[in-house]
Amino acid sequence: MERLEVTAALRTPIVPGGGYLTLDALLGALLFERLGDIEAAHRAIPLASTDGLFHASAAIFGPCPSRRVHFVANLRADHALDPDLLPKNGQGRVYRKIGRARRQDFGAVMNDYAAFDAPEATWYAEGRGEAVERLLKQAHFIGKRRASGFGEVSEWSVKPGDYDGVTGPFGEPLRPVPVAMFRGDGSAPRVDAAWRPAYWLPENRAVCYAPEPNG
Repeated sequence: MERLEVTAALRTPIVPGGGYLTLDALLGALLFERLGDIEAAHRAIPLASTDGLFHASAAIFGPCPSRRVHFVANLRADHALDPDLLPKNGQGRVYRKIGRARRQDFGAVMNDYAAFDAPEATWYAEGRGEAVERLLKQAHFIGKRRASGFGEVSEWSVKPGDYDGVTGPFGEPLRPVPVAMFRGDGSAPRVDAAWRPAYWLPENRAVCYAPEPNG
């Protein structure tokens, strides 16, 4: 494993989506497209990890203007909502079944995002450089709203880096790290955040030291 600096030159503004856009999440998504199995994809990520924590930073954008962008999308409640998050009775059944047949069960939703007019996005990580580069060459768009033209990548660069993707030069967190696992500056802010893939699962959240989220 080697320390890496990964850069995506961006042709269009990027919409990170309000999270951290970690390098392991990006690589995991590319592997899932190939393998079709989320657990196998996570096991195949060519990055160092410690107890499930990947040595891979969140995306870093240089000083750049940002703006809010709005999109209207049709929500299909039974498709877009996690049923585990819905209220249930004592028998574990959802109080009200959500279906597709009636208009009241779905409809148009306004989504609001932050878009960054950044010339590039940078990550630091520890991993197998050639394998990381091969995977990233497949990614022509990154972030949210890719189908709308946001986050187009014109070129990827993978070269030797200075940091391990977990802490920066002053001990600051470069990604969400659970408090018990953090070895950097203990005065950094602490937040509730997802710290390992799959990032959307509630059980993968913990109180973490973390950088400022994007968006």
